Amino acid sequence: MLETEPRIVNDYVQPGKVRLVYRHLLQLGERSELLAEAAECAADQGRFWEMRQALYRRYNQLYTETRAGVEAAAVEVGVDPEALGACLDARTHEAAVRADFEAAVAEGIRSRPVFVIGDRRIIGAQPFSTFQELLDRASGS
Repeated sequence: MLETEPRIVNDYVQPGKVRLVYRHLLQLGERSELLAEAAECAADQGRFWEMRQALYRRYNQLYTETRAGVEAAAVEVGVDPEALGACLDARTHEAAVRADFEAAVAEGIRSRPVFVIGDRRIIGAQPFSTFQELLDRASGS
């Protein structure tokens, strides 16, 4: 998805053809919650997508160095690390992240990535071409 998602965002989301809705899926307990909250804290500084991508790039490192990895990702994408730390310590987005997870589960989403386009559900990382026809149809292109 690191290659496909940017194309979807560039070709469909940024021009306003489709809307991308992201739901946090807390599959790994506290670690997932921390990463989700970090992304939301970065969103407070207008850097949600950049932070999310940086966290995915560091995914393996985050198993052992979760907080340090989050802070390094924040610096990489221009998020103020002090504001991020204060946001995480205060658990500012805890309730929203949990509600997001509950909404995903209510929609029957148990793993990631899952995309719902119109009445179709695409499960797993797929090439751009898998999405293109459905997105063109959904956007009227």
